[in-house]
Amino acid sequence: MTKKIQFFALVLCLCLCSVSIASAEYTQQDCDKFYFSAQYDKAYQCLSSMAAEGDPQSQFNLAVLYHLGQGVAKDTSKTIYWLTRAAENGHPNAQFGIGAAYESGFGVEQDLVEAVKWYSKAANQGHAAAQTNLGVMYGNGEGVERNSIEALKWFRLAASSGSSKARRNAEVLAQYMSDEEILEADTMAAAWEPIISEKTDPLLNQSVHK
Repeated sequence: MTKKIQFFALVLCLCLCSVSIASAEYTQQDCDKFYFSAQYDKAYQCLSSMAAEGDPQSQFNLAVLYHLGQGVAKDTSKTIYWLTRAAENGHPNAQFGIGAAYESGFGVEQDLVEAVKWYSKAANQGHAAAQTNLGVMYGNGEGVERNSIEALKWFRLAASSGSSKARRNAEVLAQYMSDEEILEADTMAAAWEPIISEKTDPLLNQSVHK
């Protein structure tokens, strides 16, 4: 079974979404306009203002700017800081990103238990890449007790969102499971419902297929 992290190359692509959130000075539409017209200095100012007021999308996007060095010098510690703030505020892509950081040791000390924690939060919001990675961690017993049924459940859910890697992982894992175990995993997947954070807009819950 494979994940693999693919990390910021996929996760921290800028996911600017126009939502009805505004700071005293800016709106999200302002930040969008600045970024997509390559006015990165202004985009940084806009996102910094909104991020400081607790907007999770702006916090996530600010982490992106620090990671890419757009409008500001590259800074891994600030990337992790704002990624964590966004994750704590329920942003699923940020939760996936910080989970990948803990799994790989990017900008933080490697901690597989912490990685499982954040992957779980994103997976429970329907994030397909987090579901795939969480399935692998359950399947391999990384940061969590090994559990093939739980692993297959997450692979099934990610596959239903279009993850070809999760589909392949499910096919491989199922070869080593009993019919009863497969049925239990499929029943759990069928009964599963996403838990969407109240702090994030439903449009933000976009899965990254792996």
